[in-house]
Amino acid sequence: MRSQGPADIRTFASFHKCSHYILSSATYPALADLSFVMSGTNGPRAESSDERIIVVMGPTGVGKTTFINCVARRGDRGVGHDIESCTAEVALIKVEDPIQNRKVVLVDTPGFDDTYRSDIDILTDIATFLVKSYRKGVPLDTILYLHRITDKRMTGSLLKNLKMFVSLCGIGSMPTVTIVTTMWSEVNREQGEAREQALKKRMWFDMIDKGCSVKEFDGTYQSALKVLDGVSKAVEGPLLSSEMVDKRKKLKATAAGSELSKEIKSMMRQRKAASQKLQELAKRSMNEEEKRVLEEEIDENNQKIKKTNEEHTVLRMGFFERLFGPKPETGLVPQVGSIQQS
Repeated sequence: MRSQGPADIRTFASFHKCSHYILSSATYPALADLSFVMSGTNGPRAESSDERIIVVMGPTGVGKTTFINCVARRGDRGVGHDIESCTAEVALIKVEDPIQNRKVVLVDTPGFDDTYRSDIDILTDIATFLVKSYRKGVPLDTILYLHRITDKRMTGSLLKNLKMFVSLCGIGSMPTVTIVTTMWSEVNREQGEAREQALKKRMWFDMIDKGCSVKEFDGTYQSALKVLDGVSKAVEGPLLSSEMVDKRKKLKATAAGSELSKEIKSMMRQRKAASQKLQELAKRSMNEEEKRVLEEEIDENNQKIKKTNEEHTVLRMGFFERLFGPKPETGLVPQVGSIQQS
């Protein structure tokens, strides 16, 4: 792994026998040099054959941080036990794999539908990490996608996360993807297995058909090690990396960006339709109190429409313009190698 420097976007802290790094969007403007973000070759090249890079993804609240804490054997540090999301940024945790006697770097990522951050911010952070790794020639060993076995059905939020995940990884990288079911202690074993089989036959069928595997994490250290054991080394990196580096696409033009754009447009249509219905109800209402409540709902919904529209505008911006702000009027822009932002 690259040594730390004053312009690095990782902040270091020690936790027991593991190392913890944060990829924080708040630190981006302070970067003095972009060379380490976008330098390197256009294809994967291992910097150290002794380290495995494993990315942990999934919706908010599925237990990503719990899984990583279990592997790192550091208890419930940083785990969110309420409806608010815990992981706000991309975090790198370095641990020792006692089975293969190798160092493992677990990449904790925030889920889409985060409590405090927009999906655009989250996609940008994930893209930043993937592009940086790809350009530095650091191959990803595997990608874990966590899913709560306690979920009785695939809600809109869960479907969106799954679609974003598939579009980000690409169908070609499915052999390096492992779906990990979590929270088995909170469900009857027979019921949980029935749900898992149903998901394998329906929602996960195409992923499994293209080489994706499914494993269980029951909350124990032994179970976590079984998830990590036997994962094959990546032969093809995430689609998003190659799209942005090799094909020089803007984030909005990638499969993941296009999928998110569709989600935003769909949300805009739904909120505009809801606002129109509320306005019609307010006009027909003869009750002043009811009118007041409806008008408050209209104002709240209009604010959501404005925010969604702003998010879509941000998605249409260039990747580095989104990270560092609009290009200065002088026309001077950061030098980022062969990546085209215009």
